[in-house]
Amino acid sequence: MTSNRFFCSGGVIRQSLRQHGWIGLLYLAGLLFTVPLPLFMSIGNDRVPTVLRSLFDSTNSGNESQNIIFLTIPVLAGVMLIRFIQQKGSSDLYHSLPLRREQLLTAHLISGLILLLVPIWLTAGVTALLNVSVELPFIFHINDIGSWALVVSVVTIFFFAFTVFVGICVGQSLLQAVVVYALLLLPFFLYNMISRFLGHNLYGYAQISGTIVQNSNGVGLRSSNNIWHSLSPFVRIMDSLSSAFSYVELLIYVGVSLLFVILSYVLYRKRLVEKATQAMAFTFFQPFFKAGVMLCAMLLIGEYFYSTGGQGRDWSIFGYVLGAILGYIAVEMVIRKTWQIVRIRALLELVAYGAILGLAMYIPTSSWIGYEERIPTAHSVEQVYAGPNLYLDGGSTQKNLYFSQDKAFIAAVLNLQRELVRAHSAGETSGSNKEPQQMISIAYRLDNGTIMTRSYTFPERPFRAALAKVMLSEPYKTVSYSLDKLYGKAETISIQSADDNERRIVLTDPKDIREFEAVLKEEVLDMSYSEMQAGSYALGNIDILNKPSSISAEEPEWTRSVSYNWRLSFHKLNAWLERKGYADKVIITSKDIISVRAIPMVSQEKEPYQQPGKYIEAANLFRILQQKYKVTTIADPKLWNTVLDNRNDYSYGPQVEKGTYLFQVKIKSISGSGFHTVYYLLTPKGITSELAKALPTAP
Repeated sequence: MTSNRFFCSGGVIRQSLRQHGWIGLLYLAGLLFTVPLPLFMSIGNDRVPTVLRSLFDSTNSGNESQNIIFLTIPVLAGVMLIRFIQQKGSSDLYHSLPLRREQLLTAHLISGLILLLVPIWLTAGVTALLNVSVELPFIFHINDIGSWALVVSVVTIFFFAFTVFVGICVGQSLLQAVVVYALLLLPFFLYNMISRFLGHNLYGYAQISGTIVQNSNGVGLRSSNNIWHSLSPFVRIMDSLSSAFSYVELLIYVGVSLLFVILSYVLYRKRLVEKATQAMAFTFFQPFFKAGVMLCAMLLIGEYFYSTGGQGRDWSIFGYVLGAILGYIAVEMVIRKTWQIVRIRALLELVAYGAILGLAMYIPTSSWIGYEERIPTAHSVEQVYAGPNLYLDGGSTQKNLYFSQDKAFIAAVLNLQRELVRAHSAGETSGSNKEPQQMISIAYRLDNGTIMTRSYTFPERPFRAALAKVMLSEPYKTVSYSLDKLYGKAETISIQSADDNERRIVLTDPKDIREFEAVLKEEVLDMSYSEMQAGSYALGNIDILNKPSSISAEEPEWTRSVSYNWRLSFHKLNAWLERKGYADKVIITSKDIISVRAIPMVSQEKEPYQQPGKYIEAANLFRILQQKYKVTTIADPKLWNTVLDNRNDYSYGPQVEKGTYLFQVKIKSISGSGFHTVYYLLTPKGITSELAKALPTAP
């Protein structure tokens, strides 16, 4: 009797548990099948015991299924338990009972928590019992089980409370589920779509998928925990393995859940019984609903037309207008539950909403804001980062290598930005589609503690002088080529030939590693601007694996490794390999060649294969060419060396410089039996007079 008068109705709780008990059983079955069952099924596997970071670990085969269960069952419970106020018959019945609305809502909330929390802790108990009863090929402790149960409980309560809140605000169960998932994804969707919109319409806008933070060791990092991504619980759950929930984060989820519960009580007291089956239970939510749907439709359809319309502004504007119209039509049909929405007021509303949203989208990209012309002064810049992108994952370095304090480098970066801004204002930065494009990203750390970021894509030729001063500097090369990862303390260095995958060496001697990395760093710092842009032929690939102690706790495991192209122009590196006796094991020389054949490269023969998704392999093109043009066999080993010294990679592009030849080279297998064939290009610049005499005449 006391519960009925002062708190809730025990009869309503029992009725809810009987009616919706299947939800709890479904949740229990799903959790048992995705957590303890895969662990139990792994018994008897002959494998080295694996330490699980958590029960969300992907080593557990049920990880993906766990996420699906977390994201569906609590929402389903919220939809079903609040359904009594969205159906006219049940709404009239429940509200005719001698119970206050607070008692009805409390009873259904308690029922939902029982149905959802009991399966979680039962699953945790079964998992703990399994861990102590049998020998599993996974290592985890009771604390890991408790942490898993706590996180799942908090997330489940949040989803359930949020779904109940949305159910109070709308009058249809299907719409409730749709709105719940739409709002859960909304921060992630808006961040990405608004970033794309600004990137298309603001010259220099930097689309950063992470947050630049300052580590305790002074190194700038790009945190993978983007705050906008974290605000999307849907995305946050999917990312629960790579980034564990902190206690502060869990407290925030608990606090937000309590807020939704309080708002649910407040709104439920004001909700009219007649609003059952209506789309929106409160008219003051309708403007936000309409504006939100229209904005999302505008961004989505505008992005589609921008991408498919050749990145033209006219097509994107058409997409924004079309998105506004379609979004308004869709939301009006949902609210009015009919497709007959044509009326004068609707047209005026569409124009009003469209004008407000259009103005909201125009102002951030207008010249009034001054974003595009904003360039910091030299004395306000404390440090600067410049590189091909804004992925700032500094390693465990002794000093800040990514953000440079070099005054000359700061001046060079500012000068390049000034030229780009001036040229853009004059309409000179678009360039031709055939011109080589350059991309550079900049981050200034200013004296007021803020970080200003910019990212530019522009034709390389008009800005070559200013760009070269930036790219040839040591800070830029440190960023572009990860030179700070050359510690001289690598575990292994693997060098593999590009011409023959069998030709490979692995350096493990600490002295060799130190010497090799020093020479490699010197070669990279000595690279010319043209070498950085085009690059000579890559003799092979260099893979450096640093020791585990070389990375900090904030960095992922893959940052231990770094790769470099072993360029033909790296003469000091080649000399070091020869001095150490490694060269013969990885470098192809004329002694390793069986035969060399050459044929003129004709662009017209490649054009039929340049349709999207198609290209012609070098072997196939050589076969086609030799049916129409003369093939010459080069027998002089001295000329073979000329070919090796001036070779270029085979290019799929249809345009080939006139006078270019395609070479077919057969190389002996390092095992001594058989051979394999590679193809090189030689441009007129690399063809010596002696080699030209031996080549067939180009058509």
